[in-house]
Order: sequence, then structure tokens, then C-alpha cells
Amino acid sequence: MSSRLTQLLLALSLLLNCFVLAGFVYRSWISPPHWEGRMGGPPPPPPGFRSPLDALSHDLKLDDSQKQALKDLFDRYSAARRDRFREIQKVREAMSAELQKPEFDTARIDALVEQMSGLRAEQQKENLRSISQLSPHLRPAQREELHRILAERYGGSWAGRAGGPDGPGGPRPPRPPQ
Repeated sequence: MSSRLTQLLLALSLLLNCFVLAGFVYRSWISPPHWEGRMGGPPPPPPGFRSPLDALSHDLKLDDSQKQALKDLFDRYSAARRDRFREIQKVREAMSAELQKPEFDTARIDALVEQMSGLRAEQQKENLRSISQLSPHLRPAQREELHRILAERYGGSWAGRAGGPDGPGGPRPPRPPQ
């Protein structure tokens, strides 16, 4: 009797493993991803990802009183950023749908690219507007650091970075004429 019970349990275990494996294969390779079913649309950003304003506040080492004073600004910024990200995602989906057509319309794709560029430009402007509202709440040393960071991140300064013109290895040779 005990060997029959062991065989039955092994068969059930094998059946369960087959169902798990089939589910994994279906979810990974067969079923397309469905963002619509999730709350909030696309997947959340990866762990450790921070918005530009969050990263800047971390780099400036804001104290608790500064964070409390800027809480409303951060909340408004996060909501606007989230809304704009949803708009960008809708444009991406429309572009993907257009590109999947056998004969896609280049005029429609051009319009979607322009719309995407406009949304990204608006996000950049919103970043800078929020940073300008953050600035009055900073101490003088933090304000100097803010301007240094902004010049580096938004101004495109490569000085001092690895691989930059003044980074390790010295200046790069000039480009050959084209």
C-alpha cells in the first residue's frame, strides 16, 4: 500500500510541476504583456530610479525642515511628471501600432514624433521651473552646489568627467575633417 501511495504522490507532484512549467512558458513567451490591466499603466521605474528633482534634493542634502517646506512642490511635480509620462506612453503605443501596419503612414509617424518631442520638451521645462521654485529654500552653500550641478547636468559640461575633454587621458584629439 505504501508504494502505491508513493507512486500516486509522485504522479501528482509531476502533474503539478508540468502545470507550473506550462504557466511559466505561456506567461514568458506566448502571452503579450498587458499594461492596461494594471493600475497606473506602464511598469514602475526600476528600484533606485529617482526623478530629477528627487535626485537633486538628495545631492543637495536637504534637511528635514527644507523637505517639509518643499513637500507641496514635490507632490505637484510628481503628479505632473506622472501625467506627462502617461501621455508619452500613449504616444509610444500609437507609434507602435502605426509601425506594425504593413504600410505605415510616414506623415502620421512624423506627427507622433513631433508630439513626443513636444512632451519631452515640456517635461524638461517643468524640471527647470520646479528647480527654480526649489532654489529660494536653499542655504547659500546649497545654492552654489545647485548651480554647479545644473551647469553639469543641463549645460552638458563634460569637464572633469571620465572620458570628457579634461578627464583622464587628457584632451581628445580633434575630429578629422569630413
